[in-house]
Amino acid sequence: MSANKLMKRIIKPDSLNNKVKEGESKKNQRKIVAEDLHNSTFGISSDPLTQFAVVFSALIHDVDHYGVPNTQLVKEKTEWSAIFGNQSVAEQNSVVVAWDLLMEPKFADLQVYIFANDEGQHRFRQLLVNTVMATDIMDSDLVTMRKNKWERAFATAEDTQAQSDSVIGEDINRKATIVIEHIIQASDVAHTMQHWHIYTKWNEKLYQEMREAYKNERSEKDPAEKWYENELAFFDFYIIPLARKLQECGVFGVSSDEYLGFALENRNEWEMKGRQVTEAMVAKYQ
Repeated sequence: MSANKLMKRIIKPDSLNNKVKEGESKKNQRKIVAEDLHNSTFGISSDPLTQFAVVFSALIHDVDHYGVPNTQLVKEKTEWSAIFGNQSVAEQNSVVVAWDLLMEPKFADLQVYIFANDEGQHRFRQLLVNTVMATDIMDSDLVTMRKNKWERAFATAEDTQAQSDSVIGEDINRKATIVIEHIIQASDVAHTMQHWHIYTKWNEKLYQEMREAYKNERSEKDPAEKWYENELAFFDFYIIPLARKLQECGVFGVSSDEYLGFALENRNEWEMKGRQVTEAMVAKYQ
């Protein structure tokens, strides 16, 4: 499941056909469909630049990653941590490296296709920065901020009934931002919401990376310790709540049931088989 796949699954609401009245001209029908699709997907479905920014962010969000978390980069007092003020170090570095590459003269034709003018370039970069930054899920301040944004954006219907058009517009933009953040976060851990063999394949690759960091004295903790328990906690406190939010935002329709279903199935299967899987990985990468 990639960011592109998630973007393609943004759908129109089931109620769409009910809003097209008999006798409406084809022009009016198209207008109704377009407006409803735009509003129900918070503008994402009618914004090609945003769609491409999300997919591009997924491609570059781990560029130049060295296999250790931000806390380790800060501890090692790397050049990056000093430049980026010890905040979202790896994510900010990835944006800078990828952006500098994209802006090289040899990609001039690609630049023209992505953004036609300075305004488009500025907007694309802002989308890129915001989307990649959303993959930093270990910064407690950022996590709290996103949680508060979700609660403000997806208020109850009673809270939004009396809002003016301008406030409703701001609300749609806020919801779009939140949905984009959750799309990139889901893409970043997509293996947990797919078939068991996909999940275990990438789970092992993550273990291998973390084990290598430990062996190279770039991590204080041996990942073998509590790997089984930590995976269960990851499902319970991050993956499953994330899958539920994809469902709650209403943008993905019934497709969101698939993400949640796989997350729950993998969590349950890990509870039953995870200890044996962990033991096999520990033995393989000693």
